[in-house]
Amino acid sequence: MIALLLSSALAAPHAAPAATALDSTVALPVPRMDVSTAFRTFAEDAASHREPVALAGTGARFLDVYRAGDLAILHDADGEWFAEVIAQGLNTGWILGSLEGAFYKKFEDDYQYLTVLMVGDLGFFVAFYAPMANDVTGIGYDSIYPGQVFDTSTTQLDGFIFMNYYGLWTESPEVGRYVFGQEFMHRWGSFVNIERDGLEPDALLGRDTAHWSYYLSTPNSPMEGNTWLDNGDGTWTTQNDGASTYSDLDLYLMGFVGPEEVGPQTLLLVDEADAVAAGVESGSSSTPSYLARYSGGSNITLPATPLPFTLDDVIAAEGERVPSVEDSPKEFRMAFLVLVLSEDTLGDTELAAIDEVRRTFEADWEEDVGFRADLDTTLGSSTAPTWGEPPDPVDTGGVDTSIDCCKDDGASEPPGACGCASGGSPAGGLVLAAMALVGLAGARRLPNYNAEVRS
Repeated sequence: MIALLLSSALAAPHAAPAATALDSTVALPVPRMDVSTAFRTFAEDAASHREPVALAGTGARFLDVYRAGDLAILHDADGEWFAEVIAQGLNTGWILGSLEGAFYKKFEDDYQYLTVLMVGDLGFFVAFYAPMANDVTGIGYDSIYPGQVFDTSTTQLDGFIFMNYYGLWTESPEVGRYVFGQEFMHRWGSFVNIERDGLEPDALLGRDTAHWSYYLSTPNSPMEGNTWLDNGDGTWTTQNDGASTYSDLDLYLMGFVGPEEVGPQTLLLVDEADAVAAGVESGSSSTPSYLARYSGGSNITLPATPLPFTLDDVIAAEGERVPSVEDSPKEFRMAFLVLVLSEDTLGDTELAAIDEVRRTFEADWEEDVGFRADLDTTLGSSTAPTWGEPPDPVDTGGVDTSIDCCKDDGASEPPGACGCASGGSPAGGLVLAAMALVGLAGARRLPNYNAEVRS
């Protein structure tokens, strides 16, 4: 089951380098309860795979772990890990657990988030946040994911961010900033309900009930919505040429500002026929105008009635945020994992480009939160060899004695828990994405690179 706190998507193959053509078609919409069920299943499944998986009980090499500066390199040198990915099908818990298990064999448990970048081009775009733990109430998790407080692990890890092929972000850094900002923000939102006369509880939410409504006024937030200009004649126009940054409501949900710092909010009430006539094809779930500009899209003007509301209306539905801004974390550690498949090339040029993506994501996010929080993406101590050196012998053969989960027949108990080798030849990166990442139940297509790219 694929993790869903995401901007999930399956898009057509993309062509480098230009960022163009935004397609806002919604496919395979996910009912609210289906997402909830998938989320709980993923969380429980992933928790069962925390131990082990980087080494194969049969002695095959799965993922060799290296270090290149502040990048952790996970190398599938012989394709065994990839063959097991295919064998595991859509078992995303196994896939992410495998990456986690490999990382912690060489690196200390000192990171709340692991962000994965791929060296190979998948040929289509998908990015997502996969939650592992949450200990915050009042931010809407229980509105969409009942039983939202789960943290039974012994690690600090709160979640994974999958950011796809690194070349997407060197080609279009502004889109990369938006996508990373959205995926990281999915740690906290956008899921809140509202309690206000005349509104449905989820009126603030749009796509997958995990992003802001197209009709919510935001500073072109990475969590979507639009910057809306009141024309003074009963019509409102999007402003897609402005900057994109988090709203004060976003910052409150993240724990970076207090309730008194969240100003009045505005939701536009729009007649569906007027929206269609103006070119808004998918209502509250439509692609934000800010992203539409990357495909030459123009601003949208439509008649609307503004409905003001305040944070108190959100708190009435969700309760106050706990921990409060005074007690919420403001310093985060994130490790960047680079997945190298057997057919990939990772030399000095690629390493420099990937490290620049890492540093850019860090700097942009800190700026977008107004420097109210610190994101440290440097790596601490490790026992990993330097990329380019021979792997540690313990990773290349023999049975890992700390893992005793493989039967004589090569099956694993429980299934997929230790990464036991399976037969079959590894396929290409496109199959990896298709098998491991495509089942994103809220598949939707967004902006793209001469085809489609989405956040």
